[in-house]
Amino acid sequence: MRRFPILDAWRSLAILLMIVYHFLYDLYIFGVLSASQLFSTPLNILERFICCSFILLSGACARFSRSNMRHGIVVLVCGVVVELGAMVGGQVIRFGILQFLGISMVLYHFLGKYLQKWRPIYLAAASMALYLFTGWWTAAATVSAGWLYPLGFTTPSFYSADYFPLLPWFFLFLIGTVLGGWCLQHRDSRLLNMPLPGALTWPGQHSLLLYVLHQPVLYGISYLIWGMKE
Repeated sequence: MRRFPILDAWRSLAILLMIVYHFLYDLYIFGVLSASQLFSTPLNILERFICCSFILLSGACARFSRSNMRHGIVVLVCGVVVELGAMVGGQVIRFGILQFLGISMVLYHFLGKYLQKWRPIYLAAASMALYLFTGWWTAAATVSAGWLYPLGFTTPSFYSADYFPLLPWFFLFLIGTVLGGWCLQHRDSRLLNMPLPGALTWPGQHSLLLYVLHQPVLYGISYLIWGMKE
């Protein structure tokens, strides 16, 4: 897969911010932080930036990948592992971001060759319009069929600590593929090939491993902090 240092650095930033946010979330779970402290406007904006960064970058890398099917299955399996780990920790995750990204990569394996025939500006505009429309649609709708949650349609009792359904988020993933196409067209640009220190790019190059491993470590640290507080 083609790598661009600036994209790896962007993903590294998202990983670092994600670790900070999840640490704060774990402290909230143990009662060290209050709901008003965690669910504040600045932290809500930070959480959206982190998640949108991962989705856009995953879409971009789908344009570079030689096997979106294989990568998608690996990410999907890791998502199941995270979901099971959350159950052990007393949390509920259904169709979290890793499940979403894995399914999106598999879908792009089948759809990519057709979508790449679109002019990038048209694909980006259509994806943005559908992202906004389906986001409004799924937020306004409630259903009685509980199995529709991967599409974004939920029952009133549905809950997930991490939830990224295909609607509307798959369309943000497609906007990321447009970004990836732009990178391929400008692959020799100075910005994309700017040499960066390994400390800035290494986390982004190993983001999946860090995502899977960081939460058990943070959960353990939060438990110790809670114990000392008690």
